Amino acid sequence: YTASLRVAEKPDARPDLLLRLLLDTGIKKSECMRLTPQHIQRRDADKPLLIVRHKKPNNVYKERKIALDPDWLDVLDDYLEQYKPEKTIFDCTARNLEYVLRDTAKGAGVDARVSFEILRWTSAVRDYRRGVELDTLREKMGLSRISWRETRDKIIRLAAIQMQDELPSPDSA
Repeated sequence: YTASLRVAEKPDARPDLLLRLLLDTGIKKSECMRLTPQHIQRRDADKPLLIVRHKKPNNVYKERKIALDPDWLDVLDDYLEQYKPEKTIFDCTARNLEYVLRDTAKGAGVDARVSFEILRWTSAVRDYRRGVELDTLREKMGLSRISWRETRDKIIRLAAIQMQDELPSPDSA
């Protein structure tokens, strides 16, 4: 659905950019709001990276690099051309982006609530189900080892629930 918005009569790359960014990276709302074009490392076009930086200089050790889908760069370029943000990539309020997510879900026919937090969890469960190592997933999410314990267990439970939902019912056999 979001890809069709990019090529609509009045093109809008923002929903596609935001949704793909959140599903691919699992970054937090606050991290998303601080992103600038300089956070996107394009040196290797086949392996672009998102550099998640923090405001405080003493948090430099918390910076992390997250792989991006190379196709996402085309969406980013479309978005930058359409919106021409001055500083941060998303030159609007976080509330406005929540509305973008809500409207995108509604337009795609998704009845469930869609938010930054839900997409962060969805990203983590998808990565876990794809076999991403747990410590790699912890680092990608930017969590300490202590906060990871509870989060890890929730991700594993959510993945198990999702797998059960995908199993055929006994009646369909």
